[in-house]
Order: sequence, then C-alpha cells, then structure tokens
Amino acid sequence: MQEKQEVDGRREIASRNTGWANAVAHKLTQWNVAPNAISLMSIFFSIVGCSLLLSSVLLGLNRYIAYILFAGCVQCRLLCNLFDGMVAVEGGKRSPNGDLYNDMPDRFADAFFIVPVGYVVGGIGVELAWLAALNAVMTAYFRWIGAYKTHNHYFNGPMAKQHRMAVLTFASLAAAVAIPFGYAQTVYLVALVVINIGLVATLINRLCLMTHNNE
Repeated sequence: MQEKQEVDGRREIASRNTGWANAVAHKLTQWNVAPNAISLMSIFFSIVGCSLLLSSVLLGLNRYIAYILFAGCVQCRLLCNLFDGMVAVEGGKRSPNGDLYNDMPDRFADAFFIVPVGYVVGGIGVELAWLAALNAVMTAYFRWIGAYKTHNHYFNGPMAKQHRMAVLTFASLAAAVAIPFGYAQTVYLVALVVINIGLVATLINRLCLMTHNNE
C-alpha cells in the first residue's frame, strides 16, 4: 500500500496532529527558531550518539549509559525532523533552501547513527553497518528520483527513516538489558541484519511504485 502523500511532499506523521507537538512547534515559532537550525540539530544529536557508541568501544565508557543515551539521541533526531517541518509550514517560516536543509542533514544523521553500531558489533558488523548507511542514502535517492519522474514523494517502507530509527532505538535499549548476559553485540548484529534486509525491500518497493505510476 502506498504511504499517504501530502501536497507539499512531506511525510505524513501522526504526531504532527497532536496537541503537545503543536504546542512545542508554536513555542519554537514564537521564539523565532529557524526551521533550518532545527534541521541541523539532527546532525548534532547523531554526532553525540555516534560519539557515545564509539566511546563505549574505544574509551571504555559505561555501556549502559552509552546505549541508553544513544537511544535518546535517536529519538531527539526524530523530534528535529518533526519540528523543522512544523515550524516551516504551520509556523510560516519557510525558506528558499528549506528543502535542502530538510533533506541533507538526514543523510549525515543516518550514517552517524548506523555506522558506529557496526563497530560495537565488530567483525562483519562493520561491513553491515556501512552497507546499511549506503542503503539508507539510496532510499532517499530513490525517493527523489520518484519525485522527478512521477511528481510524488514515496516515503514507503518497510524500512523508511522512522522504521530504521525505531529499530535502532529498540535495539539499543535491548542491548543495554542484554549486557549482563553477554548478548549486547548479538542484539545490535540482529538489528543491522534487519535494517539491511528492510532497506533492500524498501528500495525494491519504491522502484516498483515509481515504475508503476510512471506508466
């Protein structure tokens, strides 16, 4: 099933219609926070998350702290993705380069969140993480090709941005729980496998959609 599209090419997000999200977006608008700055904050949170995981591997940072805070950074990234659009559109603060700021930081954020997971796993996990980061970039590329060919943005999964961030969040919290049992790395390895399989399925799905709707 094709994911719902909006006229302005935005992803349909259920939380956008909630009272708390509108209240926060209204405050950000009142404080004159630029939507482009909010978009860039997603890179900041991804760098912090990346540093946490790498520090747990290289510097001996407490893994419980690293994994739990990493999950928090992932969610903060999603909040940035929510509020930048709300402030820009509902808050009336669109900018000429808003589409670039909305999209480009996500490509860096995906890599900064996914790649360090591979170094936590070690071994084949490193290759799987880099492959997942590449596939994540390709999903955005396919979406823009679809927009060019059919004038529709296809945000379909099964491993769209919110889905892979959900997998990373759940995996990080599960890995923290699994530390005493020695299965933290296994949890992250499974997450990388799931993300890669889902991303390949997403690429195929979006390719089929743009091909079908271009006939």
